[in-house]
Amino acid sequence: MKFVLGSASPRRRELLQPLFGEIEIVPPHIDESIIHGEKPLDYTLRIIEAKMDAVLSGRTGNALYLTSDTIVTIDEFILGKPLSKTEAVSMLRLLSGREHSVITGICIAYPVNGSFKKESAYEESSVLFKKLSDESIIRYLDLINYCDKAGSYAVQENGDMIIDSIKGSVTNVIGLPLGLLFRMIGKAGLINTFF
Repeated sequence: MKFVLGSASPRRRELLQPLFGEIEIVPPHIDESIIHGEKPLDYTLRIIEAKMDAVLSGRTGNALYLTSDTIVTIDEFILGKPLSKTEAVSMLRLLSGREHSVITGICIAYPVNGSFKKESAYEESSVLFKKLSDESIIRYLDLINYCDKAGSYAVQENGDMIIDSIKGSVTNVIGLPLGLLFRMIGKAGLINTFF
């Protein structure tokens, strides 16, 4: 069975390739705008399912499909990918010295009786930031490519400069909770297909 990743995220690909080998990448093209008043979890689940619908459009065959979305949220506010360095600095100032949530939703789809069965789930981790000065924020941002990262940071890229502690799945904070993915694949009866 082929593994199809519906994501352009290099981090997800890096996490999955050592486990699944050759992966087909099919980036979904959808509108990821937040609906006014939408709760972070509702947003995440809506987006992963819209991504899956886009990836599956016109597809057939024996494959496991995966779409995912990771958000950083604090005070019920969703922090997406920054559009500028100024916005990245603002996000890290907001997170400085505070605990926030990282939510990753996963949607898998696999063939059952000639169609695709879809299942969605999510993982939530808590991240506590160190108290950061503007100088330390700038120094950190100068070391990473913050433009493609929700919340303007990455635990795997000099995260020790800004993160005090993580409660929950570290791979969730990176962008794909592997434990949750394996539970979903197991529940679907597909573990032996890949391992």
